Amino acid sequence: MTKTKILIPLDGTDRSMHSLDLLKKMFKSDEVEVTLMNISEIVIVNDMVITDKVDRARETGEFVLNRGEKELQGYTVNKFFDFGYAGDEILKKASQDNFDIIIMTKSTKKGLARMVGSVTSKVVKNSPKIVIIVPE
Repeated sequence: MTKTKILIPLDGTDRSMHSLDLLKKMFKSDEVEVTLMNISEIVIVNDMVITDKVDRARETGEFVLNRGEKELQGYTVNKFFDFGYAGDEILKKASQDNFDIIIMTKSTKKGLARMVGSVTSKVVKNSPKIVIIVPE
């Protein structure tokens, strides 16, 4: 039996972790192969990336991914961290690795920032994959 490949982007907020709860409710551990993904945006100044900021971003990303992995004990879990724009990187990863489903939360921001733009909205509009949105 082929396992369903599921991509779950996590940004470290408690809201984003709700995707893991939904996964556990919908799928048994032997039915899926899960990839947890964390993307960090790094601002480049004068074509230079500050090494300290890169190291801290990587450490934070690893912390987020390890936290998610602990929540999914018993599941086959892969972890992926990269730098870039979250929406673009999620779409690229889903396509390159041929995921069947993307599970994400509706929004991890409140107020004006949520109304202006949304990574989730970009993924839903541009992904040919099934995208499951977890309400807040």
